[in-house]
Amino acid sequence: MDNAAKVALIKRLSGDIHRRLSEGPAAALDGPTACAEWDVGTVAAHLAGGAIRQRDAMLRGRDGNGGPPPGEETQPTPDQVQQSNAVNNVQTRNEWGDALLDNFQQGYESLDDTLQSWSDWSIGCWHRRRGTITAESYVDLRIQELVIHDWDIRSGGIGVGELDGEGIVALLPASGMWYQLCFRPTAPLTTPATYRFDIGGGSEGAALQHDVVVTGDGFTVSECSPERQPELTVRANAGTYLLCLYNRVDWNTAKRAGRIRVSQTADTIAHVALRNLGRWFGGL
Repeated sequence: MDNAAKVALIKRLSGDIHRRLSEGPAAALDGPTACAEWDVGTVAAHLAGGAIRQRDAMLRGRDGNGGPPPGEETQPTPDQVQQSNAVNNVQTRNEWGDALLDNFQQGYESLDDTLQSWSDWSIGCWHRRRGTITAESYVDLRIQELVIHDWDIRSGGIGVGELDGEGIVALLPASGMWYQLCFRPTAPLTTPATYRFDIGGGSEGAALQHDVVVTGDGFTVSECSPERQPELTVRANAGTYLLCLYNRVDWNTAKRAGRIRVSQTADTIAHVALRNLGRWFGGL
């Protein structure tokens, strides 16, 4: 998917979310989502705040400042991001009050104006978790936020439904960045754990194959290699893989439901390996 299509997808997804929330009863903003600590309104505030931060970061980057804004000199850990989000998004939602949906719409309209006029997608822009990234990578992160949180809202807190089909196509090739964002290191392993993913077969036609090699205190994501023998091979359609990867569906729960298929070496215990996978990459 080229950058013009990605920009159009951001506009469509944000517009869909705004339309559904605007057409629904006001009480729906207090309804549950798949984010256990956030109601619908708080998720909307999180998405709106992200659009505003992205626009500001891209404009600073275009002016030659791809570093952090004042007061934001360090890159937080996944746990720190999670704790900060839990507080800040609720606070933003409360501060905006009845202006929440107007601010959501204005934030994404302003971001769209910036994206539509953008020309150099290699410009460095500051992201508080990843540091200085390209404008193109920031667009991928915005799609990630919209696709996953759109599902969070639509699922109504019961974890059902599918991800947006066009969103799956855009998100799957960029899903490797999620490993970087949410990795939680442990003590070094005596022997690295290798997970092989064979993803595809869904109606959207998206496919992906790669190896994730975890050393405990680090990891790599690379093309599948015949020289590596994976402890666990995971097969699923793209939507299920993304829901598991983004910690919306537990890997073992998906396995028991038949949504993923696994094969393992003789000395690998599948449910333990899947549990460890979720521990290393447990979401934000």
